[in-house]
Amino acid sequence: MLAIAKSQRSITERDLIRKESISDISYSKISSVVKENNDSTKLEIHYQCTRSDNSDGFTAQKYIRVNNSPKKSSDLIGILNAVIFTVNDLDIIYGRPSDRRKYLDILISQVDKEYLKFLREYSKITTQRNHLLKLKRNQHISPAEMEFWDDKLSLYGSYLINKRIEMVKKLTEISEPIHRDMSGINETLDCIYQIKTQKESLKCKKIDQKTFKETLRQCLSRDIALGSTTFGPHRDDLIIRINKSDANRYASRGQSRTAILSLKLAEAQFLKESRLSSPVLLLDDILSELDFVRREKIVETIRHYEQCIITSAEPDSIPSSLFENSNTYRINQGAISW
Repeated sequence: MLAIAKSQRSITERDLIRKESISDISYSKISSVVKENNDSTKLEIHYQCTRSDNSDGFTAQKYIRVNNSPKKSSDLIGILNAVIFTVNDLDIIYGRPSDRRKYLDILISQVDKEYLKFLREYSKITTQRNHLLKLKRNQHISPAEMEFWDDKLSLYGSYLINKRIEMVKKLTEISEPIHRDMSGINETLDCIYQIKTQKESLKCKKIDQKTFKETLRQCLSRDIALGSTTFGPHRDDLIIRINKSDANRYASRGQSRTAILSLKLAEAQFLKESRLSSPVLLLDDILSELDFVRREKIVETIRHYEQCIITSAEPDSIPSSLFENSNTYRINQGAISW
């Protein structure tokens, strides 16, 4: 929550609030103090809930403060770095291309404010261009009007693609040795950024504004027919491979878990190098569906991280070595004990 200003699971703010806790006006707060070198930053997310006639029976308004000053959600991103692994992260392999794009976008946005800004602008411009394409099917639109949106789309789109390619290359470099060590066997991991065009898919090839705009022109007749923009970073994909084979098609569940965890630990190392401070690792049910060798290797790896929170409904599945020099908490029917 405090890392990206929203929950990994819920879609709306109301999903975070227990309905039973709502009175006429209810209030809650999530906060932390981030200490880095000799500096400290206080982060707060406030929720004020009031009764309403909607399906949940209440509304929830979110307010963000950094060092007691009101801020936007985007201002929070990048202050507290956190890397989270949950079973839902298997969607990075088995899910839709949009899941993989979201994964890259969140990671890059934590270290590049310009990327987050360009991502939002690109989304707005794509919406405007799609509206124009739908109008163009029924009436004449001047070429100059389309040219305006194509210029803007090329500027932001080429930037986003190139930043993603750089990130995918970096993730592959860092994750490959981590994965090789954790898998316990001679298994390779690599990632490829795939640019989707009308005729072909290009792999890990950077693109400039001129090429981006020319590709938009080549796709124009198809875009008009469909009423949507068919080329750009909103259509691309991330291919994750194990032993040079697409993990989406050929990997076992255990292999996929190890691959995603390797990428998450690579993400943590990248953030540490970029921000010069270790991120918080949040690992939920990481050892399920893994054999003994993989469990031991993973535990050996994560023990080297400074701040790590691991949750599991099966504590017996966790190797005893992980409990050394660690605090253990149990949650039973909402009550915490230690």
